[in-house]
Amino acid sequence: MQVFVKLLKDLPVHEIIFFRAFFAFIFCLFFMLKNKLKIFGTNKKLLFLRGFFGTLALFCFFSTIHHMPLANASVIHYLSPLFTSFFSIFFLKEKLKPIQWSFFILSFIGISLIKGFDERVPLFYFILGVVSALFAGLAYNCIGKLKKSEHPLVIIFYFPLVTLPFITPYTLMNWVDPLPIQWLYLLGVGVCVQVAQYFMTLAYQEGKVSSLSLYNNLGPLFAVFFGLIIFIESLLLIQVFGIALVLLGVYLNTKEEGKK
Repeated sequence: MQVFVKLLKDLPVHEIIFFRAFFAFIFCLFFMLKNKLKIFGTNKKLLFLRGFFGTLALFCFFSTIHHMPLANASVIHYLSPLFTSFFSIFFLKEKLKPIQWSFFILSFIGISLIKGFDERVPLFYFILGVVSALFAGLAYNCIGKLKKSEHPLVIIFYFPLVTLPFITPYTLMNWVDPLPIQWLYLLGVGVCVQVAQYFMTLAYQEGKVSSLSLYNNLGPLFAVFFGLIIFIESLLLIQVFGIALVLLGVYLNTKEEGKK
């Protein structure tokens, strides 16, 4: 998904999110009607918050992808497991061990090294990337809170349900015609994210929220690989070290969670 968003850097972020939400709406509505699910769910307030936080996270994340190397944007966004663990204290009444706070600090040191003196990582978008991770952490905790009451498709459906009423008028008033190849990329965003999000939501419902983030460690590694191969994006040695610290901090945190 991130690769397709990067390839769409000539389109406004709000237009990409509009198509992302539109595909999600069609996908979810079709399968919910097919399976005769209750479209608006049970806990509407929490479902709305999941959609709201998810929308804010996505807007911030897509913006960073457009304005910095893919690997950097991806790794910054993958602070979300740490924010997920932190907010789980308040949302899900899960407890963190004292040593886990040192893992948080380790990852944030790594993030500061990724920013460093690299002019390709503007300070504004660096902060926006951290904010995207924060909102993603809030969204994941909403999913964890909804694990027993809602079907995964209903939870996913609330993203377009919240996003489209706000973003559609603005998108139509500021429309940019996609090129033929860009239509293909937009379809790629829609298909990839729906498949990924369905299984992510199912996983967060079935497992412990603060522990599942371990598998997200693969995400930044894929981003580094695709950044090098597709976009010919190089990384400074200090940034590679920073990425390693972020992943190590997230890994140690989730491993500690797994011991509980």
